[in-house]
Amino acid sequence: MSELLQFAIDKSPQRLTREDTIRWAGTFNNWDFYNGAALEIAKGYHRGELSYTFCDGVMNDLWSGVQEGFGPGKNEVPEPFFEIYEAFDAGEYHRRHDKTDDPVVEFTNPAITDLAIRFSF
Repeated sequence: MSELLQFAIDKSPQRLTREDTIRWAGTFNNWDFYNGAALEIAKGYHRGELSYTFCDGVMNDLWSGVQEGFGPGKNEVPEPFFEIYEAFDAGEYHRRHDKTDDPVVEFTNPAITDLAIRFSF
């Protein structure tokens, strides 16, 4: 999985494309790929090796692939991918109108720390 992250880092600030996702995942419904990638992203963020902005962007890019992988009549999502996606997504939105809150510190960081404890990274 570190090869995917290195590819995304090298490509940054450009985002991962649909074709990039297929290149790495093989198919859009490869839940093992998404779960593994998400855990590597969360681990890199938790260790301070990857920035919030980078991780949030890659998780959003991968989420697009997950959505394509649903297929007709399917609505399941890979776990823990979705939990990690939601942790980074929670950091995108201020809850206070004056934007004095820090959603990354208040929501993303505790969620990633909880994942680090549960998955021992």
